Amino acid sequence: MVNDCIFCRITAGAAPAKIIYENERVVVFHDHRPQATTHLLVVPKRHYATLLETPAEEVEYLFKVCRALAERLQVEEGFRLVINNGSRAGQIVFHVHVHFMSWIKAVGLGKIELAGL
Repeated sequence: MVNDCIFCRITAGAAPAKIIYENERVVVFHDHRPQATTHLLVVPKRHYATLLETPAEEVEYLFKVCRALAERLQVEEGFRLVINNGSRAGQIVFHVHVHFMSWIKAVGLGKIELAGL
């Protein structure tokens, strides 16, 4: 855990967030400044500052989680995934994460289970 990283503190349970899914590898929570009807952050528990520092198998897992989210939240007809990599691309929190956004109202945004993870 990197002490000054807000996402490390959230994944460790040391900072508040509206978490909807968590397992041993990843945490999914609501963005505190949503830019879409449904705006979640998919964050690995291990700290990697940028996408380029993240092992390929971890990147693959993040996208597997995103796919499962789309199916579980019933937004398969329209969602967007965004990764800002580096300050020049708009990355503010230097802990790799995927913005999962949909303009479709998601079904069941409380604590959820994701099959196959």
